[in-house]
Amino acid sequence: MSGRYLQGRFTPALALAGAVILLAAGVLVSTYQDRLFRAQQLREVRVQGEILAKSVTAALFFGDPKVMQEHVSALEINPEIEAVGVYDTRQVLVASFVRKGSEPLSRTHVDTRTLAGKTMVIVPVLQDGTPLGAVSIRAIDEPFNTGLTRHIAIMLLAIMAALLVAFMGTSQRTLREVNRQVEARALALAETNQLLQTEMEERSKAEDALRQSQKMEAVGQLSGGLAHDFNNLLTIIQGNLHLLRLSGAEDRTAFQTYVDGAGEAVERAGHVVRRLLAFSRRQPLSPRSVDLNELLIGMKDLILHSAGDRVRVTWELNATWKTLCDVNQMENVILNLTINARDAMPDGGTLTIATSDCVLSESALGGTIAPGAYVETRVRDTGTGMTEEVRTMAVDPFFTTKPQGLGTGLGLSMAFAFIRQSNGYLNIETLPGKGTTIVILLPRQIGSSENA
Repeated sequence: MSGRYLQGRFTPALALAGAVILLAAGVLVSTYQDRLFRAQQLREVRVQGEILAKSVTAALFFGDPKVMQEHVSALEINPEIEAVGVYDTRQVLVASFVRKGSEPLSRTHVDTRTLAGKTMVIVPVLQDGTPLGAVSIRAIDEPFNTGLTRHIAIMLLAIMAALLVAFMGTSQRTLREVNRQVEARALALAETNQLLQTEMEERSKAEDALRQSQKMEAVGQLSGGLAHDFNNLLTIIQGNLHLLRLSGAEDRTAFQTYVDGAGEAVERAGHVVRRLLAFSRRQPLSPRSVDLNELLIGMKDLILHSAGDRVRVTWELNATWKTLCDVNQMENVILNLTINARDAMPDGGTLTIATSDCVLSESALGGTIAPGAYVETRVRDTGTGMTEEVRTMAVDPFFTTKPQGLGTGLGLSMAFAFIRQSNGYLNIETLPGKGTTIVILLPRQIGSSENA
């Protein structure tokens, strides 16, 4: 009885109404899945953008396009990513890849265009809150044909479900399987991102070890250059000891003079050794109040010996303000600049080391340097100078114009990094054949007892 009742009620109109209801439900489900897919894809692309931004932070800071390109190229394995670009603070494209046949990225400003069927993510690159540039990632949305096919399949399943209730269960099982595949895909992507993060950390450790290795190589070269200084100091000690033996114990004045001379030479030798150890060891910055005039006067002998006999060193120490900086690192900067100046004057010349008080206004700087009071240090030589191409690359890590084995390419890059860490600025003024001037600006120490 009940079977015949249901069969009488199952009319074409009821089947059509059921088909319409299921069709509408299918459209709603499809729309929801589209939104869910796009939201998931946006999250995945943003995660990859944040990972890439962290990966290229050090390379952007030091201006290393090769390392940036390596990180960018690593994303080519993801077929959904269509284009990736890394921009510097001037919004100039410095590393990128674009799949064949895709819309190219803008090279002169951060590409924020929203293209049909594309997902665009922009992630800033920051170093301790300071913007270094931005990362742009453009991903491909679900292809139109794939989406259309999915919609048609859902509609056909909905119509058939109105006539065949059994097919509804099949469609539900199919939907559950699709959801499981999406979850499995998201899990696989998360594992891939974790692996990429681990590889980035290992690469960062390797880069730190390489920088320390290069620093130790520089110590070796610097030690060779200081051999002459130690020979002179040993000669002084030996001479005073010889005179001490000849003078006899009865001549107390001569005795004390020779002992003092030998002791002073030993102290100077120890000071040089301490400088070398401070340069070679890995240590954080320890800024303190520094009078740059006193620092340079204390380095006078070392600077003269490092400059060599062919170079005449002049001093113009006119600064009256103090600054905050790490003394050991500042001494390393001056010593590196002295050696660079000496190498730029193979036939001899003049090296001038000058300090002065400097107040810069915003209108005089064009926005490149923060206005304020600075202690300025200038290291000027009359050597060969640099071309504009060399000047722009001079502070890049490992860039050097010296013959192989005579330079590591780390002197100016480490000096630049230290000055920036000290909230200062380093600029290079040079012309081919006219010499080079390295200008260092360190902020005046406010609240100290120095003269105004």
